[in-house]
Amino acid sequence: MEKLYRKGAIGALTDEYEKALNELKNLLLQIPDNKFEKIYNEKTDIEFQSIRNIVLHIINSGYGYANHIRKRFGNSYVVPKIEIVKTEHGILKLDEMFEYTVETFEDKWQLTYKELMNTIIKTSWTTYDLEAITEHAIVHILRHRLQIEKMIVKHGIL
Repeated sequence: MEKLYRKGAIGALTDEYEKALNELKNLLLQIPDNKFEKIYNEKTDIEFQSIRNIVLHIINSGYGYANHIRKRFGNSYVVPKIEIVKTEHGILKLDEMFEYTVETFEDKWQLTYKELMNTIIKTSWTTYDLEAITEHAIVHILRHRLQIEKMIVKHGIL
């Protein structure tokens, strides 16, 4: 079956976002529920003590990036209260977050490179152009996927 790619620069970034999420979800599918929610490091921030908490952090951040973009374009946004316990539920919530992000880009597939670079988005931690905040969202997933892989190795989770 031939892969269908989204249009434009935003489409390419969204395809890469989806690819990063799929890599994360494939990793998560291997993790039993009892290992998903187990605390492995109580000395770190609560967001990073368990695989579940890392996934929850990824989901909340994904909504945050999409909401910054929505606010910039004057679109409505939501800040969902998300709870996850089981691995499968975390994967479902990752999918919902991604769909929300795709909806965020729905009328932006044809933006030119110049429009991307001139769409400035201010966050509480820095200022991005539209391309950079989307790239940041992708790398955020990759970085935390690697963190989970390291937890798996260090704690013999699989």
